[in-house]
Amino acid sequence: MRWNVGVLAGLLIGLAWLAGGVVTYVIGRRNARRSEREGAGGSAVIGIFLIVVGALTLFATLLLAVVPGND
Repeated sequence: MRWNVGVLAGLLIGLAWLAGGVVTYVIGRRNARRSEREGAGGSAVIGIFLIVVGALTLFATLLLAVVPGND
């Protein structure tokens, strides 16, 4: 398993996407619960998208860490 600067940066970026997605999702769901307006809580969908992007980033980074290659 390779742990270089690129892999660590990818992990940090993936974690940042996940954290941002979770915060956006929670805020969107809270706004949807408190509001009666149509479309309130639409940011929860954006939060789900950010969570998926973060998970894919982490998966790709970990895949790069375990696939053998030239160092």
